[in-house]
Amino acid sequence: MRPTRWFRLLGLLLAMAMITMSCGSSDDDTASTDDAGDATTTTQAIVSTTAASSGGGDASEDDGEEPADIPPAEGTLRMVEFSAVTSFDPAGSQTAQATYLYPVYDTLLLQDESYGLQPNLATSWNSPEPTVWEFELVEDAVFHDGAAFDAQVAADNLLRAQAFEGNPNASTWTNMVSAEATGDYSLRVEFSEPQPQFLMQMTMVMGMMVSPNAFGEDLTRNPAGSGPWIWNDGQSQAGVTEVYTLFDGYWDPAKQGVEIVEITAVADNNARLNAGLTGDAEIVATLRDAQIDTAEAEGWETIAVQNYFPMIIIQGRSGVFDDELMDERVRQAIGYSIDRDAYVDSIHDGRGSTSGGFYPPALGDWYVPELDNKYSYDPDRARELLAEAGYPDGITIKMPVMPAIQPHLEILTQMLGASGITVDLIQINNGELGPRAQNHEWDIFWNRALQFHPAADLANYGLAKYNHSPEDTADLDELMSQAAVAETQAEAAALYAEVEEALLDRGIIIPLGHGGQNAAWNPDAITAPVMGLNMQGPMPYGVRLLNS
Repeated sequence: MRPTRWFRLLGLLLAMAMITMSCGSSDDDTASTDDAGDATTTTQAIVSTTAASSGGGDASEDDGEEPADIPPAEGTLRMVEFSAVTSFDPAGSQTAQATYLYPVYDTLLLQDESYGLQPNLATSWNSPEPTVWEFELVEDAVFHDGAAFDAQVAADNLLRAQAFEGNPNASTWTNMVSAEATGDYSLRVEFSEPQPQFLMQMTMVMGMMVSPNAFGEDLTRNPAGSGPWIWNDGQSQAGVTEVYTLFDGYWDPAKQGVEIVEITAVADNNARLNAGLTGDAEIVATLRDAQIDTAEAEGWETIAVQNYFPMIIIQGRSGVFDDELMDERVRQAIGYSIDRDAYVDSIHDGRGSTSGGFYPPALGDWYVPELDNKYSYDPDRARELLAEAGYPDGITIKMPVMPAIQPHLEILTQMLGASGITVDLIQINNGELGPRAQNHEWDIFWNRALQFHPAADLANYGLAKYNHSPEDTADLDELMSQAAVAETQAEAAALYAEVEEALLDRGIIIPLGHGGQNAAWNPDAITAPVMGLNMQGPMPYGVRLLNS
């Protein structure tokens, strides 16, 4: 099957990781996902997330030996997050809220510390056809209410997510044709077009399984999962602290290092870090860049998942937009006006990558070194391009700004002004930027993504979602279709690189650098946690207290 419309359809609904849907910093508060991490000493290395795509994966180990005795779970693990949970229903949750859902729900797959795919409820997987994913599932998992997990339950969960009204991750299911049990513990999922990113999505909220007894119920404050811990309503306080207690019937006790997990919302940046440094928490999520040195000076370890990508999106290429931005030379002039070194220094405390491509070196599979110096800062060249386009006296553009991203727009205004581009900032409320940008209220705007796979990332912010004129990128749709069925990761990466370079050359996306999602943990108190792509905080799985 040749996928000719897959990419455009995906992009129309893809909301993952973008400012319109992200939470924890859904309003893009600079205290959380607007801030990046240190790529030199604390960034987890990123390896292939497509290893299983070409033929399948099976991380189960059968060496004929009995597993070692697992010590009993002990103590309470305390975490502090930026924002409170808004819904305990995976089908109604944004990926940034996953910290609150991982204790109580199992996903089909997991990410390891290198963002590789590992089994969970799914023990193995393969792709017999480009549009099909097949999974073998565990046989001894049960939900907290006693319901058994099997392939039919898994299939029904995927169909439930697809039909869930208002699902912020609806694009995951846009092209799903069927999900069916082909055996008691064998699951087959078919799509109308190839979905190479689906495996990674099954490590996120999209891959979380709900008890069949809870279908049709309101799960906003009533989770119904099979995870290592059970949400404790009596001890939890909505908007403040969520408490989870050990699930005695859990199928994988190795994940249960502690008896109780507590997650508390602390919006203030300093108060959140101080909660850890004063001994009131073992894990601090959504750490600001400027706080990393403070945390490490106190002996804490930090994690930076370097998939944070700030950018300028220019979507005005049809007659309904300002004439200036219709000219490719003007869009390129904006690219030459950006000093990525200064932006990363100012906004991200000098931490991260200033690569001019879509992916930083830390995202090894998708990083394109040849794009590092694309649109190097050159205000003289920017002014030349403006003059060639017929604007020797410069232009004025309008860009929206909300309180959470005020510093970002202020520095961009200064940079563009040095090239003769005046920015008229339009004040809006936090949380309005994404939805109004999708309605094409502005030709040009600041945005950011949390990256995890080019099949999703490039569609989301590069083509159909924000692009008012998709016909401009029909040739890139075809390249994306070819990448989706590439036989090797290297072949796919080369095709994605062509798309990236074209988006840069056409002035559709202008990178501002790259940073990370940050967290900190106390190595004197707990064993190392893992935080994956599209996560705002570490997972509690397997974490143990050292002094319990």
